Amino acid sequence: MSKPKVAIVKTGEFKGNKEFLPPTKKFVRYNEDIEQVKAKIEETIDLAVGGIDNIVKPGETVLIKPNLAFQAPPESYSVVDPRVIEGMVAFLKEKSQASEVWVGDNPSLGRHVGRARPAFEAAGMKAAAERGGADRVIYFDEEELVDVEIPNAKVFKHAKVFKPFLDADRVINLPKLKTHLAGTVTLGLKNWQGIIPNVHPSDQQQGAHRIDLGQKMSDVYRIRKADLTFIDAIIGMEGQGPHVGTPVEMNLFFAGTDTVAVDAVASSVMGFETVEIAAVRITAIDGLGEADISKIEVVGTPVDQVRRFFKRPMNDPTGLVPGVHVMAQQTCPGCFANVRGGLDLFNVSGIDTADFNKKAGDVYIVAGGVPDFDPELVRGKYMFVEGDCWKYFPSRDKIEQGMKNAKKVIEHPGCAPVYIFAQLNGDLQSVYQEAGGTV
Repeated sequence: MSKPKVAIVKTGEFKGNKEFLPPTKKFVRYNEDIEQVKAKIEETIDLAVGGIDNIVKPGETVLIKPNLAFQAPPESYSVVDPRVIEGMVAFLKEKSQASEVWVGDNPSLGRHVGRARPAFEAAGMKAAAERGGADRVIYFDEEELVDVEIPNAKVFKHAKVFKPFLDADRVINLPKLKTHLAGTVTLGLKNWQGIIPNVHPSDQQQGAHRIDLGQKMSDVYRIRKADLTFIDAIIGMEGQGPHVGTPVEMNLFFAGTDTVAVDAVASSVMGFETVEIAAVRITAIDGLGEADISKIEVVGTPVDQVRRFFKRPMNDPTGLVPGVHVMAQQTCPGCFANVRGGLDLFNVSGIDTADFNKKAGDVYIVAGGVPDFDPELVRGKYMFVEGDCWKYFPSRDKIEQGMKNAKKVIEHPGCAPVYIFAQLNGDLQSVYQEAGGTV
């Protein structure tokens, strides 16, 4: 059996990168950058599969599924570079025999940080797709859903899938190279989160987002494999991705037909062992791709020539904000990571956390089972109760008594309550305002 092939291509530097990166942090489009992107896309695809005609046949419709993530501008570095969107669309229109080229996605945090239409606008993806000549920009959350049973799935056995994803003849998976505090990295496999809708407080995108997230990614990938996975690594993200990480100029593209292999190689370039990435490890064990670097043919640039050890994301929310006490003795990474994400955002919100503590007093965030919780701790204090599972632990009575003692209780139900990634930050800011602070 032949090895799956993954291409790594150095793109060279881009004129717009100087302005795009800190301290300027302003996306500026240059025609020469787009031409360079298109040429390097073609080079990468040629190396990976021998040319786009080996993927797209005459008269086929092609859906580009980018990593929209959430409502964020290009300068957040959380979304696919608009130059890559424009370049990929233009390349397909000019060099493939596709009948139509579509660009479609659904942001993963839905109602709390923007639906697809405003997210496409904010990220510059709509404008980029249209400049490239896209036949359709598809806001998945405005489209029909199809019920799908997932054969051989282990934890996520039924899905509602956006119909255009199933209708397209070919799908190009276009993620961005970045870290993720709930998945270590977010690349091709995790990008499939956008093919299913946001249903709050639980189910679909928000469901199976706990310790079983890696298995969910494998299950969701069974719905339909990508015909090509192409990673935008012009400017990656390290650290507290995907929301408050640090940009890293890499000037690379990755491509291959085996998404697991592409993710494995990209993870290795980021300095991770593939066994560290649950989605890659599990999807490979499930027989859906190859994760063993020694069994992957890397073409173009060798991994060791471009490897950089990215700062790891940290999902521990304890001891992060003065006076904000996280009590989560018995909880899974679902609440743990998303509380951390909310506190990360609060830390960069511009609020003086010392003044927050002075005005609001001690704030308690409780999740899961807390056998050592003392209900008197929260008397007269603000108390956040995260998720659903605290109700099933022996410490339930303690939490309920604490909720009676607290000055105010803010509940975030769901399993996992992924939306608290954004919601917790907003609610903490509201607490600050109630306490006399100015946002």
